[in-house]
Amino acid sequence: MMQFAQKSIRGLFDSSEKTMVIPVYQRAYSWEIKQIKVFLEDLQQQIGGNVYSYGNLLLETIKKDVAYEIIDGQQRLTTLVIFMRSLLNVLKGRADTDKEINFKKKEKIYFKDDGIIKLCPVDYDRGYFNTLIIENKDNCTISTPSQKRMKAARDYFAKALSELPTNELLRIFQTAEEAQVNCIELAGKKEAALMFELQNNRGKELSNLEKLKSFFMYQLYVISPERETNANITYISDKFEPIYRIINDLQGSGASQELKDLNENSIFTYHCYAYTAKGFGYRTLDDLTDEYKKLTGDKVQWIKEFADELAQTFANMKHLQGCKNIYLSKLNRLGIPYFVYPFLIKGMKYFGDDVGKMDRLFKTMEILSFRYKLISSRSDLASKLSPALRTFSGDAEALTRVISKTLHNNWYWSEDRAAEFLNGNMYKNPMVNYVLWEYEHSLQMKGYDTNELKIAKEQIEHISPVTANAEGISAGYEVGKDGQYNEDFVKDWLHSLGNLLIIAGSHNASIGNRPFAAKLKTYVGSPLLQQKEIPDFLDPKRKRPKWDSWAISRRQDKILAFAKERWRFDVMPRPRIIRKPHLIKIDT
Repeated sequence: MMQFAQKSIRGLFDSSEKTMVIPVYQRAYSWEIKQIKVFLEDLQQQIGGNVYSYGNLLLETIKKDVAYEIIDGQQRLTTLVIFMRSLLNVLKGRADTDKEINFKKKEKIYFKDDGIIKLCPVDYDRGYFNTLIIENKDNCTISTPSQKRMKAARDYFAKALSELPTNELLRIFQTAEEAQVNCIELAGKKEAALMFELQNNRGKELSNLEKLKSFFMYQLYVISPERETNANITYISDKFEPIYRIINDLQGSGASQELKDLNENSIFTYHCYAYTAKGFGYRTLDDLTDEYKKLTGDKVQWIKEFADELAQTFANMKHLQGCKNIYLSKLNRLGIPYFVYPFLIKGMKYFGDDVGKMDRLFKTMEILSFRYKLISSRSDLASKLSPALRTFSGDAEALTRVISKTLHNNWYWSEDRAAEFLNGNMYKNPMVNYVLWEYEHSLQMKGYDTNELKIAKEQIEHISPVTANAEGISAGYEVGKDGQYNEDFVKDWLHSLGNLLIIAGSHNASIGNRPFAAKLKTYVGSPLLQQKEIPDFLDPKRKRPKWDSWAISRRQDKILAFAKERWRFDVMPRPRIIRKPHLIKIDT
């Protein structure tokens, strides 16, 4: 049974036994400075006016007059307690305010009374909140984004309030305490679901995930058999509990830098690409709710299965951040296109801890991503991949074949098209560094990954320089009597892979546009084997080394042969030697 009551903020908190808890299936503290600023401005505007309305607060009764769970209004209530802490701190520092305010009594009302903490955030933020706000101490380490927001809110209030005169602070305090809140106490989750879609327009807009949870819980209230309603609603709330934990883990201070673009909204969108009927055509939450409304089967079961898969997706994305896989690492270096994540989501569901199948999936996605970024066409690749995503149900080899065929049948993304790019002007292509590093790996370890081999201030060097017409510089290059390249050389070879090297910035600066023989001496002393092997491509019949189209074409052919083999769909990963990561930092 619902109970409605209008209370003042002071009346809401003023009970020695009452505690309000934010359950872990709710979102953690999410208000940013924008919402914090509006909160304070609203209070200031209400000074001396009508009683300020604080909106609705939905509480699920755990024990009448003693313990409640906050169903809606937790962001505003958390902000209020942070505000009260900041305001009381500022007032304590003003002369004679103890005559106006009984600080000890206010501490008991809003923070803690004989060990009873009045407001408890989600449990993974509780210790931090208790130290920073309840105990009013700064000796706490931030470990989640929500904790960072709590401190930002406290600091903003402290600074803004400290700039106001004492008489205005006292009036703000009175306005806040007397503000009215519509308190709705609900007997259980069944009633909570009925009221769940009440929103406060002063707060931060609900995320798609929160809206989905609200929609699911309300629908289960409407369509569940009477005896199963409460259990079904509880089932959904239990599924969202680990999701919100994972959201904080993904964005926390200890989160992996890899896959750093993953967030709540992106994961939810990728999940909808993977599992809704529209696939890559999914755009908004309305697409999902429309699909639900058109169902003719068991809608309760559909909601439960969607929630199951959503929870699994978030768990898998967390696992993905800590996954150590050669091809996943390469995907991260490439930058994972949005259309790859739905395949990873489904793959992790089907393959679990099957290392062999995951290795195949990661490499297939790496080849797909490389082809996409190499060609960089405006043609819509995602729509062409929709059949492959829709039919993918756990067969890694079949998925590879379907994706390979899809690209082959679409000229923009075909093997021939990729070969054209690799054999053309690669200097400005965003994949040039990646190709040359993969080539370096193949030289260093004969196909095994060299982990994180890096150089300082990495650059791309033209072996035959872009400008070779200055006096003495043209020696050893294919130039005419005027010291200029001919048009065919510029078009076919100057910016080709065969003429490009990875090089350290300081090394590049030191050799400039020097004659080829002088450059060659610096190459053979480099730890990078792509520099050391340059002599292998020279014409042995020449007395003096010359870097011409003949030498460039030989190196070009070798790199292209490597690339053709490296990015073939039908050559899948083999067992690899795992070596400890190492770093070679090359300055010269």
